[in-house]
Amino acid sequence: MSSKVGYLGPNMSTFGYVAAENFFLKSGEKGNDVELVPYKTHEEVCLAVGRKEVNYGVVAIENVIDGVVTETIRAVDDVDGHLGLKAWAEIVVPIELFFLRKENVSEPPKKLISHAVAIRQCSEFISALRKEIKDLVVEVRDSTGVAAEEASTDNSIGVIASLKACEAYGLVSVRQESVADHKNSRTRFWIIGKEHADRTGKDKTCFLINLEQSVPGSLSKTLNIFSNRNINLLLIYPCPIPGKHWEYTFLLEFQGYVTDKKMEEAWLEFRKLGLSLNPPRFIGSYPDTTSR
Repeated sequence: MSSKVGYLGPNMSTFGYVAAENFFLKSGEKGNDVELVPYKTHEEVCLAVGRKEVNYGVVAIENVIDGVVTETIRAVDDVDGHLGLKAWAEIVVPIELFFLRKENVSEPPKKLISHAVAIRQCSEFISALRKEIKDLVVEVRDSTGVAAEEASTDNSIGVIASLKACEAYGLVSVRQESVADHKNSRTRFWIIGKEHADRTGKDKTCFLINLEQSVPGSLSKTLNIFSNRNINLLLIYPCPIPGKHWEYTFLLEFQGYVTDKKMEEAWLEFRKLGLSLNPPRFIGSYPDTTSR
């Protein structure tokens, strides 16, 4: 049976494609009968999973240098709330970013474009380039692939993207080496589907919660519930709620599986304490491939 997998496109030049290719095609995780389908944003990837247009989606969740990808958390939160989706697996992809332009262009670029995360990861290079080119404009695009496609049609544009963009759009690297601030950058991707994964014995579990702001120490009390049961917190991230000032949705990622006895006891206690504005939202349990 064939599977469709959504990823952040527009084509094979993005790191989302690399993550999807590595997980579904090269690793043999789901066999070779897989169709990779590009989408413009992480929101669209999540919607495609929620609507069952694809079986799985690949979305960037966290970079070791830049941190959590907020747009993904918001997309997962929005789509899970009314269509349902679950984190099913994870994969890590090395990130190398290069300064690319059309071939045989000698004039300095007037504009530099890329995805917001890539721009932040290359801040030192961009600062140095701005000193060389006083009127350089830096703009954000939906993906490094979209940016590369635009740069391939305009001599005045430079782009920060992967070397795969050279093959896809006929660009060349102005510098041989990566222009990222840190050379050991890695991005963790979630594989999302309609169901979470089976228990393996080495798993992660994620929840989204909205804590009661008026209760003193609500976050501390929440975390103590888990630490008292020796449940390891791997990640906590506050994502601002659009339209609500100073209110946040917290992403919590723990070691363990959702049906582990101590995990179930922890969430039962959390609910009884009434610390959350809404019931905690289970986002998924999946095999842990990154924790030591």
